[in-house]
Amino acid sequence: MSLWWTTRRWWLAGGALGLFLLSIELIGEHQATVPAFTPIGSATIKLMLFVPVPVCLALAYCAQRFPPASESTAVRPVGVYDGFAVVVLGFLAVAGIALIDALGTSPLAWAAGRNLLFLIGLTMTVGAMAGSTVSGVVCVGWLVLVTLVGYGNDLHPYPWTVVLRDATDPVAGIATGTVFALGVVATVGRHSPLPVYAGYAGRR
Repeated sequence: MSLWWTTRRWWLAGGALGLFLLSIELIGEHQATVPAFTPIGSATIKLMLFVPVPVCLALAYCAQRFPPASESTAVRPVGVYDGFAVVVLGFLAVAGIALIDALGTSPLAWAAGRNLLFLIGLTMTVGAMAGSTVSGVVCVGWLVLVTLVGYGNDLHPYPWTVVLRDATDPVAGIATGTVFALGVVATVGRHSPLPVYAGYAGRR
């Protein structure tokens, strides 16, 4: 277990989560105007939309670190360990958001937490299929996509964007739960038992 923790460097994801929670406090409701395909040619978005990115990129980095030979045998369920780490990170994120909400210091905290879980699920699902580099690109690309084409003619975000919707939106909540669960399942299945190699291959 300690070798798995050292190799994966999950502490980086934990540090990124701390940065995420701090950013929620610092950024608050600050907004920015960005180009978008809307009748007025721009849209106003909350900067809080982008605070999950460091966490997702850290997760993508940790997941790409190839396990040593001793962790790649059937005796060591690396995929289960990884899936557990993702679930714990999600739990800590929700706990941190609940604390911020209880303090009343950021009205957008729950929306940011929902977006984090959605993007984690998206990142880990894509990473299992196409690799961690692609998953990081998809995570950032999704945010760019929704800012460009995620608004209708009435300047309200489409339901499929998820991350642009209100924290209480039921469709976005269901989509987030589904995608996060898919991400955990994909993570567990990503590192199936591998043959023992003579040396450490470094990264995938």
